[in-house]
Amino acid sequence: MPSASLGIPLRETIHHFPFWHREEPVLATIRIDPEFAGLRAQFPQTWKHLVRAKLVLDSITTLDVPAVNGDDKEHAERVSGLLTAAAAALTRFADEEQAPTTRTVVEHARQAAERLVVYADSREWKQVTLLEPNGDEPWLYCGPIGTWAMRDVDAPISLLVTVPCPQLQTEVDAVDERIGDIQEAAARALGEKVKSVQDIHPTMYIMELLLAGGESVTGHKNFAHFFPLEAAESTVLGPEFTVVFANVHRERMRRCSLPLLQGVQGGQDGVLLDEALRMSLRWFRCHDLGHFWRRASVEGAGEAPAEISYFERMALEEAYADVLGLLTAGAVGPDDRLGTAFTAELVRYLSRRYHHFADSAAAMLTLGWIQEHAAEVDFPLTDDFIGASREALTDLAKALHSVLWDADTTEIARLRGALDRGRTYRDSLARHFDRLPTDLTYNFG
Repeated sequence: MPSASLGIPLRETIHHFPFWHREEPVLATIRIDPEFAGLRAQFPQTWKHLVRAKLVLDSITTLDVPAVNGDDKEHAERVSGLLTAAAAALTRFADEEQAPTTRTVVEHARQAAERLVVYADSREWKQVTLLEPNGDEPWLYCGPIGTWAMRDVDAPISLLVTVPCPQLQTEVDAVDERIGDIQEAAARALGEKVKSVQDIHPTMYIMELLLAGGESVTGHKNFAHFFPLEAAESTVLGPEFTVVFANVHRERMRRCSLPLLQGVQGGQDGVLLDEALRMSLRWFRCHDLGHFWRRASVEGAGEAPAEISYFERMALEEAYADVLGLLTAGAVGPDDRLGTAFTAELVRYLSRRYHHFADSAAAMLTLGWIQEHAAEVDFPLTDDFIGASREALTDLAKALHSVLWDADTTEIARLRGALDRGRTYRDSLARHFDRLPTDLTYNFG
């Protein structure tokens, strides 16, 4: 049954394991941290305890543990035993790890071990306060974490171990240093002065993923997580923060996004991976900030029309941040490859179930809008994609703002039309999605 507003079908829960972003996807297989070299370098005496915790959490996810109910006592006892085993491995790691640069990791491991034991006994998560990544130190999270797919689990559990990626952190830092220019660019896009609805913006850390366990390795892969937003029953000291897995994003661009774009373009020469990766991270940081820009005339948080469903509002907000991110990223510096990086990711987003992934519905909407309102743009063949579509993108940003925060229903018909146009184009790419990788599967060690 379609919704009354934008026509996005109601989502259906995914029950099978593992879960993916589309039916029977073509996947690229990669190996992360071969021989656990990076993990060994960071934790030479204790790395095996982290691997042990990962393997146990992988087993828990295979059993679909969090969905277990109290009626199956044997299953519940098996799950509780595994949770306790994972907690024991993390506790041993915390007890034995002595390096001064791993204090945050140790504190998080000890917190996580205690939470797992409490959860095993009560099926409730203990509240914790998370520490953000610090300088050049490794960082660890273990506990409940949100996933993008509609997988049928009650509280997915993951382990994440990361290290900083300073050579790519500079791209994000450059955006933060030009926040005034970014705000002015957002004002030009929206046609009046803008304000941020959050005084302190979330920070962003570009990290290399060394180890992941549990829900994070059982299907569709996240390349970023938002804390505390996606970590149930947690708070943070200081601003909210985003952790981006640079190596996952790099490999997905190299193996999926750029080859898909090249296939759709008909074999045109590709771009250097490093250029595309840096422009993609710049855009993603501007997207992150884009969520908070509002016209200065908006009172309070603003309102959306009541007939728009929760998921549809998510999709519109993702489109708003996508477009503002694209329109403001040029304020940081030369953006010759920004359009290519954006279109490569846009094509990959189109491969996914748009009614399960808000950012995929956003991509379909944005693409359809450009095709409807920028006739001179031959997507994705236009060299100057941003310049050629800027007027249409600016129009879309204004339309989305009006719907989302001015409760204006007059633009809904145009948004629905854009979604329909984008859906038609998405369907025309099926032959590419059926023969080229659209996501990653990976192993560790």
